[in-house]
Amino acid sequence: MKANIFFDSERIIKELEAANVDVSVLDDNNLLFFGVSFEDSISYQDMLDVDTFHKSLKKSKYVKRVFSIINDRQIINTGLFPITKKVMRISDEESFKNSLKQIDERGNNFLSTDGKKLLFLIENESGLSKDDNRKFVNSLYSTDLNENMSSVNVSGRSPSELYFEKKVIQEFIILTIVSGLLCFLFLLFITKNLRLVILTVFSVIASIVVSLGLSQILFGGIELVMIITPAILFIVCLSDIMHLTNKQSKITVSKELFFLSRIDTVGKAVALTSITTAMSFLTFLVNDIMPILRFGLITSIGVVFTLFIALLVYAISIDKNFNESKPLLSFQRFTDTVIYKLKNGQKSKSFHLVMGALIFIGIYGVANVKIDNYLTDEINKKSEMYKQTAFFDNHFGGIKPITIFLDKENIGDLSILSQVEKSIEKLGFVVDFSNTNTSAMMLEQLGFADQELVGKYFYICRTGDEGSLATLKKLNALEREYLSNDLTFNYSGAGYLFDLLGNDLTKQLILGLLIAIFSIGLVFFLLNKFDFNYFIIAIVPNLTPIVVCIGLLFCGGFYFSLSNAFIFTIVFGLIIDDSIHLISAYTNARKRKVSQIEALDLVVSRTGDAIIKTTLIVIICLFPLSFSEFKSVSQLSVITIISAFVAVFFDLVYLPLIIKRLTK
Repeated sequence: MKANIFFDSERIIKELEAANVDVSVLDDNNLLFFGVSFEDSISYQDMLDVDTFHKSLKKSKYVKRVFSIINDRQIINTGLFPITKKVMRISDEESFKNSLKQIDERGNNFLSTDGKKLLFLIENESGLSKDDNRKFVNSLYSTDLNENMSSVNVSGRSPSELYFEKKVIQEFIILTIVSGLLCFLFLLFITKNLRLVILTVFSVIASIVVSLGLSQILFGGIELVMIITPAILFIVCLSDIMHLTNKQSKITVSKELFFLSRIDTVGKAVALTSITTAMSFLTFLVNDIMPILRFGLITSIGVVFTLFIALLVYAISIDKNFNESKPLLSFQRFTDTVIYKLKNGQKSKSFHLVMGALIFIGIYGVANVKIDNYLTDEINKKSEMYKQTAFFDNHFGGIKPITIFLDKENIGDLSILSQVEKSIEKLGFVVDFSNTNTSAMMLEQLGFADQELVGKYFYICRTGDEGSLATLKKLNALEREYLSNDLTFNYSGAGYLFDLLGNDLTKQLILGLLIAIFSIGLVFFLLNKFDFNYFIIAIVPNLTPIVVCIGLLFCGGFYFSLSNAFIFTIVFGLIIDDSIHLISAYTNARKRKVSQIEALDLVVSRTGDAIIKTTLIVIICLFPLSFSEFKSVSQLSVITIISAFVAVFFDLVYLPLIIKRLTK
């Protein structure tokens, strides 16, 4: 399988950058950050080796231009025409030492404060193939200047894409196998039916192959977020099988009539849960984020296909006489005990106090949680890629590129340009280059002679991965500082584009969650003859776990971002399974003229048993994902497990009380 994989943030920038009408100075798509570290302070011989390496980079067929301490120049005002001189002079050792002294006094963007690390900004040639990018990036990683050199660091779009392509495939295989094995063992533990378990696992594998094969056909590969698709299909299929096989009666009539009877009592609810789960994934189609859109489409198709597979497995198991599920006696006693305590919890003040506190925390968290986005949101801090990026944040001011523009026609006093640069640096930006005090010849030598830049002053800047809110706040502060001077600031660069659009796209994902929640309520409103009470019954038990989960995570510094906002829609699609089965079972019991009290007691006892088992399946299936290198994947595990715990607690304690209050 071909893996067409990107950072989600990288993909978003790449696809939306075409809509950025601002003038671009550097090609951020092809910008590489290369760092070299030495054991001791850089010596004269080290710098000679660095000079040789710099020249080799300039000659490389993969490189358009390179900036480092070797070609960094200091601008000196001598009157009418400014002149420049090299910051690092290495004609002899004395010149080198004098250069270091001046750098110590003034600082330099390409040399760390400890004098042991160097930065190279490399702009690759546009249009390089993936193989060319791989060769060049690998050549950087294998750089060995001399014995004093200790390590190298590489960051940028192409290194991240290559890194993720390799890691996604590895994790996809490992997590699928581990989750599948754990589910296999647990299913065998609670059913003691080897044939049913084997058939179920092979059915899930078939669903995964079909779903991801469809992605291959339609899109030419898989997305990063599709790592979690196998786990979702495992959960959906096992949940369907669990509800179909849970507490079945003996086959006293023909197998066909038994199957149809079972479909009528449980199968309809199973079908409804699959359809509503698929609907929740289809809400991803309303946003502009291509990876999430593709994930939603493929997973929704996979969920529906898994429904047919589950029904087929159940039909085969009945026909071949292995449909019975016989959990271990100790496990059955455990589920019976949990159900008994949860039933008593309906009258327990301590239960109500705990839930009230959790809901309060949830509402507080929802009211105060912020939307923010970091370039490294997709990776955990233990990831090697995160460490590579952190190197540049810690020692060279960061890798997020932003170019700040001023129109020359609005500048009356040229002295204000140096003040603006000082203000930019004071706000925490690193200014790598500016044309505010340079000659046309110098601009042409550096490759900045584009006609579109003639009427503009620009500052090529970088900042750390501090979050979109922090960066946009700094830019707003810059504008306010020069409001009285009538300066109009414009911005360009992948970093600015990501900050500008990231939060809006996150809001789109949250809107998709709200649409999913409303859609489920609407379905039950329509199915129950326009009874608005069922709209409330369907929404409250599914919204509460998400609200509580957000509140608990908020206490640990949680914020909404592109990498996690979509997770709550996935979680919603998974946890609605339990409440739908409870509501459907109650409705069926009432249709059979069972009293309200008896119906609720029967539903909690029989359906609650399957709900506890499916909740454990969710936890076991998703637990391996918590060790993923990708934050969106590990957060899916954590968020779903927390929400599943709250959901089973709420569904078996409070949903019956809500149903009792709102129905007859």
